[in-house]
Amino acid sequence: MIRTMQKAILMATTLLASLATWANGYSNIYVFGDSLSDTGNLQNVLQDGVTPGRFTNGPVAVEVVASAFGLSISNSNHLLGGALPIGNNFAVAGARTVDEDGDESTPDINLPTQVNAFLQLNGGAAPADALYVVLIGGNDIRAARAILAEGLLQNRFFDRARAYYDAVESVKTSVNSQKAQIEKLIAAGAQQILVVNAPDIGAIPETDLVTAQTAALADSAYKKFLVSLIPDFTTTLSVIYNHKLANRVSRLETTSGLDIREFDLFSFLSQQIAAADELGYTNTDDACLFVFSQAGAVNPECSDFPAATGFLFWDEIHPTTFAHQQAGLSIVESLLAQ
Repeated sequence: MIRTMQKAILMATTLLASLATWANGYSNIYVFGDSLSDTGNLQNVLQDGVTPGRFTNGPVAVEVVASAFGLSISNSNHLLGGALPIGNNFAVAGARTVDEDGDESTPDINLPTQVNAFLQLNGGAAPADALYVVLIGGNDIRAARAILAEGLLQNRFFDRARAYYDAVESVKTSVNSQKAQIEKLIAAGAQQILVVNAPDIGAIPETDLVTAQTAALADSAYKKFLVSLIPDFTTTLSVIYNHKLANRVSRLETTSGLDIREFDLFSFLSQQIAAADELGYTNTDDACLFVFSQAGAVNPECSDFPAATGFLFWDEIHPTTFAHQQAGLSIVESLLAQ
């Protein structure tokens, strides 16, 4: 772990030196996404005393990015109708890329509402010298996983195949919606756009929970076998999402003439797992905090809770702040390199 911290400090020092000579600073940063970036929007809406401000144990990746460029992150509070000050982070935990009811005029937590709220609050204009971060997709893949898991329990081959087809179509619809929202930002004047793809949802602890819960409902050995493949199927859905997203971003670059920045969060997570020992992780499979499966119980192996030293995952879905910080530094590095 000491060696890992030394590497992190060296990387941070190198990035700071690069930033000191980087002339093209951003005037602001605007964030759109889900719980990987939410710093309190959902908490401020629900005010239930249970929902956390951040879905991890410290700063999230976009806060690291903002800080590196001398900026700060504050909640947009766009769902509160002006009850609280308006900030630059429109991400809301649980958000998907698609509108909940198909009518963008009715607000919800999802990406279309986030982008529409930003445009409304800024007079329909997106400052050209600001950085726009779009980091979303995980909940869309989780929704596709649910379609698939239910379908694998069906008796007829046709119904199981149909479920896989529907899951893939759901992913396609989500990507197209994300593209449409990025197009809105471009049309409003945004030029500095960073699109972060979706992590491997097949690798998060929640997928193992879904697999176990679905297996308990399987009434044949063959169905249990199919269900055991849910993590692999979910990784495939993640790959499909990201492949199509990269394709849509490429098309947007062609039509807009912009150089849209991309960060491969899927590969970043895979590399964290593959190089766990070198990076200082001792557990890349389990959550430190069992929020969704054991009523908030702490994993006995997470002995220094809430520091979660050595853990990749804070809960069954979200990474620890250590992983967030590594991702944030990698994003900054990629922005400086392009």
